[in-house]
Amino acid sequence: MSVPDNELIAEVMMFAEGFMSAKMLAQKVVSLFVLSRQLLSIQQHYNWGLRELKPILTLAGRLLQESKVEKAGTPPTDVEEAIMLLKAVRMNVLSKLTFADNRRFQDLCLDLFPGVNVKDIEYKELEDVIRETMASMGLSAIESQISKMLQFHEACQQRMGVGIVGPSGCGKSTIWKVLEA
Repeated sequence: MSVPDNELIAEVMMFAEGFMSAKMLAQKVVSLFVLSRQLLSIQQHYNWGLRELKPILTLAGRLLQESKVEKAGTPPTDVEEAIMLLKAVRMNVLSKLTFADNRRFQDLCLDLFPGVNVKDIEYKELEDVIRETMASMGLSAIESQISKMLQFHEACQQRMGVGIVGPSGCGKSTIWKVLEA
């Protein structure tokens, strides 16, 4: 059985989406996955292969297309492309990591993408609705929980089957009940 060339696949997908610096970014994102596989803890739900890479590249492409529409077709710079890719990586990966691995993964991102400061994808309207719903349910708006709700929302947009796992009392039911309301 042959092993897929993730770097080449990532490069082709990114070029198809319109990334001008696809070769460099493909090398970085595949290196990030290889290092994550080697340096982060072993968890049953971690997947550092092509199955996890494809939704990231698809989301990055969607972000790139949205950026081009907002900027009236002006092509983004290499740094802007890196920011979009890193946003997609963070949105897809951070929700799955353990607390300890989360910090390590963010450090890896900083090492591989130096000088690229990125915030998560923002859903202002959804975030406002989440805050209103939490207030109406008598819940305190905790930033980390709102972040997890947004990550769960994005995961549901990209996948057919999504699960919420964690110890009892950590807010799993709250996440889906608030988003359902």
